[in-house]
Amino acid sequence: MDWTYPAAALAAYLIGAIPFGYLIYRGLTGEDVRKVGSGNIGATNVGRLLGFRFFLLVFFLDLLKGLLPTVGVPRLLTALGWPSPSDLPVAAALGAILGHNFPVFLGFKGGKGVATSLGALLALEPAACGVASAAFFTVFLITRYVSLSSMTGGLAFAVAYFGWTADTWSREHRAMSVLVLAVVVLLIARHRKNVGRLLAGTENRVSFRRRKPEGPAPSQPSGRISPAVVATLAVAATLLCGAGVLIVQHSKEPVEAVAGPWLLRETHREATGQQRATRVAFEEAGERLAVLCPRYNRILTYRVDHEARLSAPTVIPVEGRPVAIAVFGGNVAVLQRPVNDAKHLGPGWLDVFTLDGGRVGVRAEAGYYPDDLAASPDGEFLLVLASGRGEGDATKHAPELTIHETSAILSAVPSIPVGRLAFQEGDDPDRLTLSRAGGRALVSLALTREAVAIDLSDPRNPRPAGRMDLRSVDQPYVSRSDDGDWIVIPARDDHQAVATSARPTTGPTSDEGEPEAAAYLVVSRPEDSMLDLVQVDPTALLGRFPVLGPLNLGGAEPSSLAFCEARRLLAATTKPGAVHLIRLESRIDGTL
Repeated sequence: MDWTYPAAALAAYLIGAIPFGYLIYRGLTGEDVRKVGSGNIGATNVGRLLGFRFFLLVFFLDLLKGLLPTVGVPRLLTALGWPSPSDLPVAAALGAILGHNFPVFLGFKGGKGVATSLGALLALEPAACGVASAAFFTVFLITRYVSLSSMTGGLAFAVAYFGWTADTWSREHRAMSVLVLAVVVLLIARHRKNVGRLLAGTENRVSFRRRKPEGPAPSQPSGRISPAVVATLAVAATLLCGAGVLIVQHSKEPVEAVAGPWLLRETHREATGQQRATRVAFEEAGERLAVLCPRYNRILTYRVDHEARLSAPTVIPVEGRPVAIAVFGGNVAVLQRPVNDAKHLGPGWLDVFTLDGGRVGVRAEAGYYPDDLAASPDGEFLLVLASGRGEGDATKHAPELTIHETSAILSAVPSIPVGRLAFQEGDDPDRLTLSRAGGRALVSLALTREAVAIDLSDPRNPRPAGRMDLRSVDQPYVSRSDDGDWIVIPARDDHQAVATSARPTTGPTSDEGEPEAAAYLVVSRPEDSMLDLVQVDPTALLGRFPVLGPLNLGGAEPSSLAFCEARRLLAATTKPGAVHLIRLESRIDGTL
């Protein structure tokens, strides 16, 4: 049996069961808050009795009871070596909410779970929580009924979540969908007495003035809801629902852009839930995709179906901090540095996994301060870039490029580099770019903004072939060689670029045996949240594709790109941690 889910739920339950409202009121007055006011242990009752500042205190603490276990308990279990499924935070969130509503410390009679539910859901779906908060405060400012506002907020959250989440009952989203429905049902069930008082006109409006011992209760029943209030609520609800419908409709509109002979159409957008995604790579046929997520030391691998949509990911946890990936065959190589201060004490390494997550071969040493990794186009070699003493530690080796045979990497014996090239003193290698045919490489230097060209015609004897200054390169461009090979020259800034030889027409585009010439460049514009499609010869900007955030609102800074020639698919990751799949569709012959 997999004990990870019940362990996470139980740990979160015990945290959620801490009755902060009860403890604070008991500590200040010596009385049991369950015997005064509404008898509830939540922030509203404590605020009515002690004042607004105590409402804020209890609300904040109850919110943390939901937020911290949802975020922290899965991380703790992962650190302890337990399995870490992607929906483990959902189990922790449910445990925290049940803990507040049914605390073991108070005989399973607790609060109504508004603040704790908000905290848990805030960790899972912050955008939908924004919609719920807007609905809550809109109704509250009009009516001053906390109960009505809370139920409206819960329903608004459910509408927002189901409105913009695709395939809500797929394996990937099923647990979250069940949680959302459970939270809404529980929220309304816990407010059933409030619903009765609202209908009877005896529900108290909120007031957070502290009650004086000799004075009346700060909040008296205010009678039935007047027709004017009902009309106001109806108008507000109509406006909110209308705005929600427009937002949901907008979020479902396909993102596309015309770029010369191409139509760029987004086929899938996936939130990894890992906060950051920095590298992406296709396998050759385009049926699998690997994404590097350094924040949680994970690699995600996806299957790409015939409609260019991503399946639920396979999560591959790694021991070190991943800095680069390379896909070759059915495997993904992961270049890693030791975590935290250990990176100064020991070398980095290479681990190889199948795209289904199985370990392959044995770990290979990758030098001190490894920076980048690439696989040769034929899949026979892995090239590793390491800064060594280029990062300022004179005791380390010289900055270098090492080359490993993939057959040795996959074997049961630790791999020894078959080729090695040391850089000059003062060089700090940063990024590695291979030519289309793999006969050349370009290494960008971080400090001087230069690039070193490398001859890889013999991978066992890599040789420097010159230097160039990147400080004057404003835009990435394609450089061709006499033998027909070509390479993308990077720009001086953070703009990433991938080249493609795909044409919007069918039929051969080069003589057999010769590499096809690069026809187009896709260039990322993080500052504008855009991707530019640029014609190579003659150079011309053909169109721009917007990289949008949740609900197609706002932008998301693209961080890395990959292109699959076989399927004309572009993958872009973003700094918030999403993956966008974009298909190039021909506007000339109607083919994909």
